[in-house]
Amino acid sequence: MLLAAAIAPAARAEEGEAGKTDIHGYVELSYFDDRGIGWTGSETTLRPRAKLDVTHALYDDITLRFSGEWVAQANRFSRAYGSLYQREGNPEDLYIHFRRFSGLPLDVRLGVVKVPYGFFNTMAIDDRNRPITQERTREWDMGLRLDAPLSFMDFSLALINGDGRQGTDANSSKSVAVRASFPAADGGGYPETEEVTSYPNPRAANPDGDFRWLIAASGYVGDRYTTPIKRKYSHYGAEALAAYGAFAFKMQYTFFEGGFNDASMYNLTAAEWQQLVAANQYTSSVRQDMHTYPRGQSLWAELSYGLTERDMASLMAETFDPHMQSDATVFQQTKNRYVIGFKHDYRKGVTAAIFYTVNDNPAFGDPSVDITQSDYWKGDEVLMITVAAQF
Repeated sequence: MLLAAAIAPAARAEEGEAGKTDIHGYVELSYFDDRGIGWTGSETTLRPRAKLDVTHALYDDITLRFSGEWVAQANRFSRAYGSLYQREGNPEDLYIHFRRFSGLPLDVRLGVVKVPYGFFNTMAIDDRNRPITQERTREWDMGLRLDAPLSFMDFSLALINGDGRQGTDANSSKSVAVRASFPAADGGGYPETEEVTSYPNPRAANPDGDFRWLIAASGYVGDRYTTPIKRKYSHYGAEALAAYGAFAFKMQYTFFEGGFNDASMYNLTAAEWQQLVAANQYTSSVRQDMHTYPRGQSLWAELSYGLTERDMASLMAETFDPHMQSDATVFQQTKNRYVIGFKHDYRKGVTAAIFYTVNDNPAFGDPSVDITQSDYWKGDEVLMITVAAQF
């Protein structure tokens, strides 16, 4: 029921009259102070982000939707360029939506779709303050998604490329994602992405203070190709959500399967790796993605409290073990992340928020770690202040 309340604005936009077009936008300015991103001192930046969301009801049961974001690129002379870098433009939801396809209780989306795995809507809005797990599980991809709102549960299934939204793949291997949640959410299936302006305040979303709950299970099975290398890229998880009074609590456990399908890849020397990278012209992002391990796990939880109907606080904690069988290197050891956030709705759709992140990362400050090749958790403390508005 909470998830249904969170997606209500998006659901209404897609249920308009035939020929109607809805246009929504989102503008955000954030200040980051990452106190370890350059390994000494800190690095700060002001970063704007903008989103556009257009839906057009072609017919009563067929909707076209485009949603994408623009983010300013990091300065190429930044010490933390690899960590701050993002594509300037990203397609998010870009699909044709068939509602109640052929008269069945089935929604079909074709295009760029959200992958139905785990929770999307945490209060955090950046990879440096939301769970690290979501860098792998909270993503969009190209293909089709089926959503079946049944009488007692919601079911989602996606058949996708498996390479995310960076581009189309060039192989015949496709990935499958599935999520089932109970009980059914009135008027909605898989939860849509929430921005900080519209993240539900528990006190406002549950004015009667009733007890509400949801449990779900998710699975993702697939391989990723970095020709000629093939890597397993699967994960499985369970989620739970509960709300009572002005409190809302959610948690998610994820078990990862990774590593190379060809075990001989683990025996390559550093020189052989460099030769392979040079021969195939791999990008730095692909080289980082090669640091996958056979089995890992993550558990994160978030507790939100509505101080007033316009103010709320959030606490998030996560423990992430990338390699359950080994702690031989700092990259394989357990990482922990803790985030505290506050949000104030200045007006409807106009919000200010502050997040403070503390990372317990064994790789931070390790003299054997090259600053340009370190993992995604580069800072031990990150302060983020953002002001955002939507229309």
